[in-house]
Formats: sequence, structure tokens, C-alpha cells
Amino acid sequence: MHPRPTTIETVDADEVKLAEVFKHPIGIILLYIQAAVGMVVAIGMAYFLLPIVLEDTDTAFFIGNVFAAVSVVLAFLVILIASFIYRQNRIIITDRNITQILQYGLFNRKVSQLNMHNVEDVTAVQNGVLPTMLNYGTLKVETAGEQVNFVFPFCPEVGKYAKIILDSREKVLGQMNHEDLVARHGSNTAPAAKTPQKSTVAAIKDLGAETVKQANTR
Repeated sequence: MHPRPTTIETVDADEVKLAEVFKHPIGIILLYIQAAVGMVVAIGMAYFLLPIVLEDTDTAFFIGNVFAAVSVVLAFLVILIASFIYRQNRIIITDRNITQILQYGLFNRKVSQLNMHNVEDVTAVQNGVLPTMLNYGTLKVETAGEQVNFVFPFCPEVGKYAKIILDSREKVLGQMNHEDLVARHGSNTAPAAKTPQKSTVAAIKDLGAETVKQANTR
């Protein structure tokens, strides 16, 4: 079997996946409601206007029924495609990186990755009654320099995942600081450990010389 090709979305073997966050279902439910309302309004307008435009009532209602059936099928297809697209949006959090996958359409997507040591700040935003009651919000990851900030709306348990990112960032920065200290002071530590041994050898030599000197005096 051929090895699976690695992409920017793949978690490396030396990484630990901490979370994979998909958008809250409330976002797609609102889209369902909008599609249903639009379909009902369109069908209602068709049944109301066609008898006025056409003199033959039977023909008008036949066209209305066909229009209603086509509207239902199209609305169902739109909902299926929108659900697929919505489900593809997610954030993958590992102990080293944050990968954001944004799906804008069937053939339009954007994948970005941010290293933890480039994270400047993380914010969990909840505005309104629904976000507070259903515990979702917008996750904002601010980056250093000219890198683009990550903004992930409809994030479930937004405070929880913000804390996971902050904890992982602090751990990465702590490891970097530790490695930096070891690199700077590691070379000075080894000679210090050998100093007592050299002092002991010198003391033994001095003691031996003193003993020989005393023996010769006698």
C-alpha cells in the first residue's frame, strides 16, 4: 500500500491532537429556517399570482403545483449542499499548531496554519441571548507580525477551546525558554561539576609532598 500523502491538514506523527472543532449546528439551522421561509413565500406568491395572470384556473393551479414541486426539490438540494459546506469548516488544535479550514463553496476553500509560538492572544466572544444560552460564540486568535488573525464564528464551547489554545501556547513558550537556557548555560555547567575532582587531586598531591618532606627531615 502507498503511504497516505501528508497535507497541511494532516497531524504529524510528533504532534498531539488536542481538539478538532466544528461549527455549532445553530448556524446551519438558521440557514434551514431561511430556506424554508423563502420556499413558502415563493410558493405562496405563485399560487396567488398565477390565477390572476391566467384565465384558466386549472392551468394556473397545475403550473403552481409544478412550481411548488420544483421549489421543494431545489430547496432540498440547496440544504444538502449547504450542510456539506458548513460541516467542512473546522479548526484543528495540536500541541504545536492551529489549522483553520474554511469552506466557502463546493470548489472554494482556504486552509491556514499557525504555529503556537506566533499566537499573541486568544479571545472568546459571546454576544446575544442565543450564544449565551447555547454556549457558542466567535473564537479569535490574534497573531504576531503581519500574519492574518484567525476568526472562527459559531464555535461551540468557545471559552473551553480558547483555554486549550492558551495552555498549549504557554507550554510551547516554556519549552522554548528552557531549551534556550540550556543552550546558553549548558557549557558552563560541565566544568563546574569537574572542579571538585581537580581540587581533590591537587590536595592529594600536596599531602603526598608534605609527607615526603617530613620523612626526609627525620
